[in-house]
Amino acid sequence: MRTLVTGGTGFLGRSLVRLLRERGEDVTALVREGSDAAPLEALGARIVRGDVLAADDVRRAAADAERIVHAAGLVAYERRDAPRLRALNVDSVRNVVAALPEGARLVHVSSVAAIGPATARDRPATEEQPWPERANAYPYPASKRAGEQVALAAAAAGRDVVVASPAFVLGAGDVNRSSTFAVWRYLQGTLRIHTPGGLSYVHVDDVAAGILAAADRGRAGERYALANRDGNLSHEDFFRRIGEVTGERRRMIGLPPRLAIAGATLVRWPIKPGEVRSAANWWFYDEAKAERELGYANRPLDETIAETVAAYR
Repeated sequence: MRTLVTGGTGFLGRSLVRLLRERGEDVTALVREGSDAAPLEALGARIVRGDVLAADDVRRAAADAERIVHAAGLVAYERRDAPRLRALNVDSVRNVVAALPEGARLVHVSSVAAIGPATARDRPATEEQPWPERANAYPYPASKRAGEQVALAAAAAGRDVVVASPAFVLGAGDVNRSSTFAVWRYLQGTLRIHTPGGLSYVHVDDVAAGILAAADRGRAGERYALANRDGNLSHEDFFRRIGEVTGERRRMIGLPPRLAIAGATLVRWPIKPGEVRSAANWWFYDEAKAERELGYANRPLDETIAETVAAYR
């Protein structure tokens, strides 16, 4: 199987490339000029230099692909980031869909954020949840939702497209601290506040395995939440869990969202106002569909946290 991976130099992308190579697959990675491709080359991937925002570059990289895993994207939460989010999370999807060879399958790596926050803490969202209009106020979820709609529209038009929607990934190898920054800040002692709300935490390798399962067995036109019901934790419970796993218990202060947003606006905190606005929701999900149709599974959360901590230490 010849697979093209975009976003291969990122946290999740490296795990995907490694698992694909362990399966003996022929992997091509589309990598921007200036990005470090050495770890992917060490795994045996063929490197094609180019940009997912350049249609010709994507078409050239995808020319002989039997499958594309589109994992490139941007995580950002401030309103000023909206143009870049639209480019990398929406326009890039259009380029990949246009470049998809006839008969090839596209696995679009979206996010559970594209489902929207759960309606309540005790009601984790599923793939069937209607998109909450209030989520349009959050730039990152809105951009991932829009990109996902491009992919699903291609499926509706008869292309072989499936969507994988990862939750909040942890583990070793987050070179840009894109999703493990809270663990890093906790260990530093520089993050001491939290708001109401929470996230669904998963191990990066479990998500990568789920994405490949979607590539192998996912139904075209469907999306699969790669989440963790046991990892649905409030921010308060998550920090407490890190303390229990590491033995480094820190005093955390809970703040109402408005006060936390005001503080992040006026003072240079480790987190930004947009991150606080988004965090003050219940991003909780149920992975039953992925378990049932893909055989998706999660390892124990404490093991995931311990590995993340060990990587920083």
